[in-house]
Amino acid sequence: MDIRWLLSFQMTGWFCAGIYVVLILLSLLSWTLIFQKLMLFYRVRQADKLFRHLHEKSKLPSACQKKQLENSAYYLIIQTAADFQAGGRGESEEIEEAVKINLNEYFQKLNLGLPILATITSVSPFLGLLGTVWGIMMIFSRLHGQVAGVSEMVAPGVAQALITTIGGLLVAIPALFFYNYFAMILHNLNNEADNFASRTIYLK
Repeated sequence: MDIRWLLSFQMTGWFCAGIYVVLILLSLLSWTLIFQKLMLFYRVRQADKLFRHLHEKSKLPSACQKKQLENSAYYLIIQTAADFQAGGRGESEEIEEAVKINLNEYFQKLNLGLPILATITSVSPFLGLLGTVWGIMMIFSRLHGQVAGVSEMVAPGVAQALITTIGGLLVAIPALFFYNYFAMILHNLNNEADNFASRTIYLK
């Protein structure tokens, strides 16, 4: 291994090394949230699909199917209205208010983790840029007054410092893509739930 690359890591300082560690941790957190959300929205879509199938066939769900349907906003709307009617509280205003509250709680749960993903999207590029600027500053401050062999040392040192910018972008780009993707899914699910509620219990 070229000793100059080892020295270049030393020249960029522990601050850059800390930036590497933070970016790795942010990447792990980001991908963990991404996979969790992918699985969650898959279960939601499957639950909605099951509900539509049972609703069209006018079938009652089994105990196992009820557990799966808990992920569906459609089922939540129907159950909320049924619970009110079973309790003798069939006023449309009461049902409307209960459905709105339950839907808000439902979508708040679906939204959990997305603000963290948005924060990672915003913070990661700046962390990478900070590491690069700091690393280059450290390199030139330590080479101050030296002439011989400066270019041989500066080149790999600057390259190591630039890795933090690349790392920041590699963390931020997937996080930004999936954040927008999940936000779009949430928006569509919300609209679909509102439309279904309007058709089902005449919400206004």
